[in-house]
This record gives sequence, structure tokens and C-alpha cells, in this order.
Amino acid sequence: MKQSRFKITPESAVNFIRVTVYLTCISLPLSGSPAKFKFEIILWLLVILAISLFIPLLVSIIKYSDDTFIVMKSFILMSAISNYVFKVIIVRIYHKELQQLGSALNEFIKKTSVSEKEILQRYVNNCWMFHGFMTCSYYLTTTAVILGPLILPQKFPTDAVYPFSVENRFVSRIVYLHQSIVGYQCSAGMTLDCQAAMYLWYLSARFEILSSEIRNVDSHNDLRNYIKKHQKTLMDAKELIRPTRLLALVTVMMTKIGMIFGGIVLISDEPVVIKIQFGILVISTTVNIYVCAWAADNLITVSSTKLSNAIFETSWRHEPKMRNLLLTIIYRTQKPIIIKIPGLLDTLSNEYYAEFLSAAFSCFAAARVAVG
Repeated sequence: MKQSRFKITPESAVNFIRVTVYLTCISLPLSGSPAKFKFEIILWLLVILAISLFIPLLVSIIKYSDDTFIVMKSFILMSAISNYVFKVIIVRIYHKELQQLGSALNEFIKKTSVSEKEILQRYVNNCWMFHGFMTCSYYLTTTAVILGPLILPQKFPTDAVYPFSVENRFVSRIVYLHQSIVGYQCSAGMTLDCQAAMYLWYLSARFEILSSEIRNVDSHNDLRNYIKKHQKTLMDAKELIRPTRLLALVTVMMTKIGMIFGGIVLISDEPVVIKIQFGILVISTTVNIYVCAWAADNLITVSSTKLSNAIFETSWRHEPKMRNLLLTIIYRTQKPIIIKIPGLLDTLSNEYYAEFLSAAFSCFAAARVAVG
């Protein structure tokens, strides 16, 4: 079979995602006081920029409360800004852990063996197109909104109401630039899910490597090193779960808001251009949850069923004492690595995403019938 000439390496995949989430400050280093000070300044400046558009949008809802379209549009944009602000705050809280995990990933890629590289490359081949498509859709959605004034009877991308006149050309350009920057901040906030998913795929690759390495365990010393490696992977997974589940919770909540108001615009009597804008928005937000759900579902499988099966299949050839130690690892694999917040977020998986889609389509169909 002829292989494609176009190939995305693990290094290029990591670099691509790092660039697309730059506006969330997740990639900024904290080595030394000057770097930490720079990080704090940039982060809070970006938060202030986002909030400074959130408030005028809130005012627009009050001023144009009789215009359903403006209200819906402003609510959606406010939810996107909230998504960005909440996620940046999460990045601020867990920045040290995320930086350590990012450094571990870079180090892992540099020092992988040939067999480990093959597993890592297989994961990249499996998901790079989907992640690339989602990232492009986030930024294309923002670009479509920013370019809206070129073909729509509006002055700015949003209907934000300011406490000062925007008729002056210089002021209007500043306002337009500000709204555009915040728009791309929102895109970066959504792309942050791809960053979290990348870390989940990385952990999945490490668990799969453990599944393949168990075949090479022949002595007590080999098994001791294998157990240490398994424990280190579990510790890294524990560090990743804390910020990831919060990011997933924010994504789910804001996605629901975006889908509700975007769906209302789609079934209303609005111009085709506007429906195209919001159609792209609804599609991208609907699929957005799957970015992490897919990676989380795979992590559940490889950290539990796949690993335990691999260990069980090789345990018969070892002496009783080693088999007992292997059974201890199998017992630990019965508790898979899951992304969950009791009472707020069910276990993130393909099953969860299917239930989410079913509920969303049911609500959309009911709303369409009611409007029709």
C-alpha cells in the first residue's frame, strides 16, 4: 500500500498546538522571577481585554432586549468569553503541573526508543486530522464573525454598547481591533481542549507502551522497574486529571449555552449569511466536547482493559511469586483513569458524548416544532 508523503510527526503536532493556544498563556515558562512576572502581566492583561468586551455585550442585551437576534448573539459571545476567562484561570492555578507535564512530553519524545516512537506516531496518525480540523474550525468561526461587517449592515463584529462614542475613525478602529483580538482569544480558549486531549493521548501512549513492555519482563529486577514505570505513569495521570476535569466541565457548560442560543438563531427567520455564521458555531461547539471525550475514552480502555489483558496473557510463564506481583498490577488496572467530577460531570467518554448529542438533538427538534 502506498504511503502518504504528508506526515505529521509528534514534534510538529506538539509545536502546532503550542502555537494555537499561545493566547491562553499555557506555554509561557516560569523559570525565574522575571519570567513569572512577565507571565502574570500577560495573563491578567489578556483577561482584562476579554472582560472589557464582556461588559459592553451585557449592556447590549439590556439596551436591545426587544431584539431577539442581538440578545442571542451577545449571549453566545459572552459564553465564549466566559469559557476563555475560566480556562485561563484554570491554567493559572495549575500552570506548574501543566508545565511539568509539557516538559515531560517533550523529553519523552526526544528519548523514545524505536518501538515507543512507533506507538506515539500511531496515535498522532490517528488523531491529527481531527484535531487540526477542530482547531481550524475554531479560528475560522472567529474569522467569519470578524469579517461579518464587510457584508452585513453592521459596524463591528459584535453589537457591544460602549459608554463613549465610536464614530471617530481612530476609536472605531481600536474597538474593531479589540473585538478581533478577543475573538481569537476565545478561539484559543476552545483550542485549549486540544491541548488537554493531547496530554490524554500522551498518557494513553505510555499505558500502551507498558502493555507491550510486559512481554519483555523476565526477572524480578525487570518487574521492579516495570512497576516503578507503571506507578510513575499513574502519578502523571493523577496530576493531569485535576486541571483536565475542570477544563472539561467549563467546556460542557459553555457548549450547552452556545448550542442553545445558536440553535435558536438557526430556526429563526434570519438572513442566510447570519445562519451560516451560527451554523459553523453550532457544529464546532457540538463536536468540541468530543475532542476530550474521545481521548478520555481511549485512556479508560488502555489504562484498564488493554493493560490488564496484556499482563494476564504473559503471567502464566512466570513463577508464583512474580505472578502474585503481576496480579497486584492487574488489580490496580480495575480502576481506570477517568475524567469525572461527582455531581457535576459524568465520566467523560464516547458513551457520555452520545448521550449529550441525543439530548441536544431532542431539544433542537422540540424547539423547531415549537417555533414552526
